[in-house]
Amino acid sequence: MVITMKTLGSQSAKLVQTLHDERKSIFTIKDAARILQSPKNVVSNMLGKAQQRGIVTRLQRGLYTLVPAELGSETVYAGDPLVVADHLPGERLHYLSHGTALAIHGMTLQPRIVVTVSAVGSPSRTINVQGTEIRIVNIRESQVFGIEKHWVDPGVSVQVSDVERTIIDCLRRPDLCGGYAEADVGTWIVRDRVRTQTLVDYALRLNVGAVIRRLGYLLDSCQIGTEDDRARLTEKLSATYHPLDPSLPADGPHSAKWRLRLNVSREELEAQRGS
Repeated sequence: MVITMKTLGSQSAKLVQTLHDERKSIFTIKDAARILQSPKNVVSNMLGKAQQRGIVTRLQRGLYTLVPAELGSETVYAGDPLVVADHLPGERLHYLSHGTALAIHGMTLQPRIVVTVSAVGSPSRTINVQGTEIRIVNIRESQVFGIEKHWVDPGVSVQVSDVERTIIDCLRRPDLCGGYAEADVGTWIVRDRVRTQTLVDYALRLNVGAVIRRLGYLLDSCQIGTEDDRARLTEKLSATYHPLDPSLPADGPHSAKWRLRLNVSREELEAQRGS
């Protein structure tokens, strides 16, 4: 067995110490160049050697994480998946979303397998970072609203959609949260504290017909909201029908009230709530 000696030179020691002082476990080449006051090409070479010694792990081009000293001779460390995902879009506007946000808010009983982050101007793709699958979803800048901080550790936070925006995102892309049923179960779990007026505000602001229809059905299904909430949604309906869950076959009865093809039955939804 080969044991890698994690010896620190003066530059790498300065970098590690400063990053700890700044509470940055994940950092960019730009951060390192600022701390070391050295050109990026010099810093990149130093980080390559630091990675070989197990001091840092490269997450993607230009992005690194410190390997905790308590891991001993381990040389690869991915860090907290939520923090890693929060850093991947760089300076682009972004937030953790869909199924990941459901898990953060305690709105699902399913294990979190994939971490999803919505980002402005970033190509939609799925990447693997040291064994963690992270899905990046491209959105427009006008769609960045309903965001809050989630504290992972003292002094370490990530951007995440709030409860209401999480529901709206899941209604728009049920495939990114496990299906419409997961959005229903999540809403049911938080039904006593969800702000239904805010839900409607968000749906109308997003202005996607399928979302407006699904939200109206969701309010009825979870028995939340007021008649005024429903009326605001009804005003925006057109004659077109959309599937309740676009990832499932387009079968089942039609709902004239919400212009939906009900390809997930009420019985299925109630069964999942009780599971």
